[in-house]
Amino acid sequence: MEVLPTTLPTEPLLKVRLPLPHRLNCFLRLWALKCLAALYFFYLRVFKPAPAWTRPTLVRRYPCRPMLTTRVFFPPDYAPGKLLPVYLNIHGGGFAVSDAAVDDRFCVAWAKRTGMLVVSLDYRKVPRFPFPTATEDVAAQVAAVLEDPELPVDRTRVGIGGFSAGGHLALSAAQLPPLKGVVRAVVSYYPIVDFSHPPDVKMESRPYRDGPVDRLGEAGWYLDWGFVEVGRNRRDPVLSPCYAKAEDLPPRIYMVAAQWDMLRLEAQQMIHRLAGLEDKQDQEEAFEEGPYKWTLATGCAHGFTHGPAGGELKSARRKQLCEEIYQGAHEWLKKAGLA
Repeated sequence: MEVLPTTLPTEPLLKVRLPLPHRLNCFLRLWALKCLAALYFFYLRVFKPAPAWTRPTLVRRYPCRPMLTTRVFFPPDYAPGKLLPVYLNIHGGGFAVSDAAVDDRFCVAWAKRTGMLVVSLDYRKVPRFPFPTATEDVAAQVAAVLEDPELPVDRTRVGIGGFSAGGHLALSAAQLPPLKGVVRAVVSYYPIVDFSHPPDVKMESRPYRDGPVDRLGEAGWYLDWGFVEVGRNRRDPVLSPCYAKAEDLPPRIYMVAAQWDMLRLEAQQMIHRLAGLEDKQDQEEAFEEGPYKWTLATGCAHGFTHGPAGGELKSARRKQLCEEIYQGAHEWLKKAGLA
């Protein structure tokens, strides 16, 4: 079993152009994924529309990104005139599929649980819009949200979070204006934080092999092809947040990973490094060290917060686990006065 290095090199690592057959294969597979996903979400929205209670309070289109919708969720007990702490949510989808509406249920529940103003952000997708487009889309919308006179935003209490690709974008965009120095906390669920190691190395580095099939090993190649352009420095901290210095990230970070996930090890190493716990014997054990918090969802695969668990018992267990994680994230934010 290969092991991802525990110390991070600092010299640039430029993306090289891979052979034409590989690029053609990535092109076909990525566009097939996008077409299938588009058909799937179209079917859901036409034949299985979401219930009315999941709809956002407001939907915005800001001049800085008129092609994107920003979905705003007020807590049910909001008193007009009161400023609210803000939670910026970013959806997943491998940087390639889905939109902010996929997280509507989570956003409604999070606003109700925390009393925060929840703002769900969208971004343009690969391969038409590679890095850093999505990061810049998030940053631009956040700037517009913070200046929107119709939103009761408390700029001193701003948090950000996301799932999978959204977890990456939360850590990435938080390093850019207007988020840097404003965002006080990140909650990142099973993110990719390292684009410097190829999918085959990450697959070989997995501590566990007895779980469900991890399809990210295959998908990782064509998502990387679409997201990272040739000549881009793979160790750019905005592209690979694991290379970011602590002072360039928000002061509080909570990382949640899934046991049977190719991306688990890089997130695990990043949060332990930030917390100064690289030598901790049990790297899987949950911890809260100063402003850093870590949870490993045992028995779970990538996307466990959103995907079907299979069977009534498994579904109930997943629901209970998510409840415990979300409650832990809420309590963690409350300690810092952010919720």
